[in-house]
Amino acid sequence: MRVLARLLVVFVALLAVPVSRAHAQSADLAGEWRQLTSSAGQCPQCRIAFAGQGQRLKVTANNGWSADVHITPASNPVRATGEGQWPLRIEGKSVSTPLYVGFALRGDHLHMTMVAELRPGRKQVVKAVFGRVWSGV
Repeated sequence: MRVLARLLVVFVALLAVPVSRAHAQSADLAGEWRQLTSSAGQCPQCRIAFAGQGQRLKVTANNGWSADVHITPASNPVRATGEGQWPLRIEGKSVSTPLYVGFALRGDHLHMTMVAELRPGRKQVVKAVFGRVWSGV
């Protein structure tokens, strides 16, 4: 009986490791980030914010796009990828274009690559680097 109890404790401890690591990684991304550079042009007022816990987070940009992202477990650097929508006006019409986004946290900088499908068959790739709002960047 004691052996079974010890095995159960070890099993529960092993299950808790990935969960606690995912929470630590989501904490690394959580909060607001300010755009420092972008291949789409300078935008010092552009911000993104991550919310949620665990491996699934919601990222929302102040220019209208949002995405649900999934943290790659135990990745170093911390990585998150996902899909979302970007409401745009194209040729005078309101459309919601799909986007695919990836993030990698390297030191104090968050690197983003986004692919937005502006029109069928026409994609735009945006690469940007963000810094923490609270760190004085």
